[in-house]
Amino acid sequence: MARIRLLFASILVLALTGAYAQDAAKKDYKYVGSKKCKMCHTKEKMAGTHYNIWEKELHAKAFESLGTDKAKEAAKKHGVEDPQKDEKCLNCHTVKPVLAEGDTITHEEGVSCEACHGAAEEYLKPHNKEGLDAAVKVGMVPLRRMTEEERAQICIRCHKEDPLNDFHKEFKYEEFWAKIDHSKATSEKVLEKRKERGE
Repeated sequence: MARIRLLFASILVLALTGAYAQDAAKKDYKYVGSKKCKMCHTKEKMAGTHYNIWEKELHAKAFESLGTDKAKEAAKKHGVEDPQKDEKCLNCHTVKPVLAEGDTITHEEGVSCEACHGAAEEYLKPHNKEGLDAAVKVGMVPLRRMTEEERAQICIRCHKEDPLNDFHKEFKYEEFWAKIDHSKATSEKVLEKRKERGE
C-alpha cells in the first residue's frame, strides 16, 4: 500500500510540474548552481533577498548534515560507508546526486534553488529579463502560482518515509513551508515589473 501511494505521488509530481513546464520535457536542462541565483537574489534593490533566507535554513545545510557523526552512524546501519558520497543519501540532500564533468552545481550547496524551481540553464536569462511566463516555458517551476497541494507534492519527493532515513519526521506542509517560504522577499522593483506584465 505504501508503495502504491509513493508511486501515485511520484506520478502526480511529474504531471504537475510537467503542466507548468511543457517545453522543458523537450530537453534535459543543466543545473547551474545557486551562485548564479545569488547574483540577483541577495539585494533588495535587485530581485530581492530570497537567497539570504535560503542560506539560513536547513536546506542549505542538507549536504553538510550528512557529514555529522550521527549521520555516519545511521548510514553504517544501512550499509552506507560515507553518506556524503552515496547516491541514496545524496538524492535528497543535494540538487543532483551524480555530478558530471562541466557541472557548475556542487553538492556542498545542499538543497538549493533548482531543487524546487528546476534546472536553470535555459530559464535564467528569461527569468531575469522577461519574467515568469518566459522562464516557465523553458523549465522553471513557478511555485508561487501553484496550489499548496501541488507544492506539497514537490516537497514529498524527499520528505517521505524511507527505510534508509532514521531521522524522518512526519511531513506537515504548513509547518515546513513556513520555515522556507521566501515569497515575501521579492523586491519592490520586481513587484512593479510583475504588475506591468500582468503576472
